[in-house]
Amino acid sequence: MKSFEERLEEYKELGYTVFEKVFTPEQMECWKSKYDDLVARQTLPSAEKPQNWLSSVVEYEPWLMLPAVNDPTILDFAERVMGPFVQLDNLTFMAFPSISKQEAEGRTSGWHRDIWGWVPEGGQYFRPLACNAITYLQDLTDEYGPLRVIEGSHRSPITIAKENINKPHPQEKIINVKAGDVVFTHCALLHSGTPNTSGQRRYFFSIYYNLSWLRCRDNHSGPNVQKIIKMAREKNDRRLLRLFGVDELVFSRANSGFQTPDEVMWDQWITEDRALLQG
Repeated sequence: MKSFEERLEEYKELGYTVFEKVFTPEQMECWKSKYDDLVARQTLPSAEKPQNWLSSVVEYEPWLMLPAVNDPTILDFAERVMGPFVQLDNLTFMAFPSISKQEAEGRTSGWHRDIWGWVPEGGQYFRPLACNAITYLQDLTDEYGPLRVIEGSHRSPITIAKENINKPHPQEKIINVKAGDVVFTHCALLHSGTPNTSGQRRYFFSIYYNLSWLRCRDNHSGPNVQKIIKMAREKNDRRLLRLFGVDELVFSRANSGFQTPDEVMWDQWITEDRALLQG
């Protein structure tokens, strides 16, 4: 098993790292079993089509979905690459339908960098403004549609012409992860999905984190998330509070004077936060 230091070096070099078996089969079955109900609850009565791209899922199912966004291994690593400023931008839950092999032939789902990304210059690694913890709730066989990444594109000014967005790339790497694995990516990494031709749904989680001073897309003001925030206050759980947009130390820490290397300072703050945690 790779150490966090080895993963950090891999992440800085490649733009991603893969955590194996983060989520259990039981967790994933529970999430999949709720998908149709969540679609029905998020689809407006006047809508012509179902709302299959689900957002703000923690507000709809707080105790079922909290373990997905609050996994300690993933958050520990997120804090190593972003510092103790990790906020949940959104949890997207989607079941991609299957299409024919003829429709999918020679196609990708669409190359892109994620929100808060940029086209890099000069080959230097920069701390991400956001990270994606991508999870699939079934093995990514060739039929289900693997993930494609262009390694190092978070440090390289690689761009793709509009007419080639849905075509395989000569520098791509195909990643056939297993159900419950997490691919943790840099927001500036070029990546794409692959069309699903399995004949079954392809379940996908995008657990997207950004820095706590940025705006987020999910609604953290609803009553269920507010219950989580109340629980976090009672436990002095600064990390859980930050996850849902409450970061009372953001100005002092983001205005620290920067006389100590970032990762050294982050470790001090993380230690402080953990020392306060109760129960």
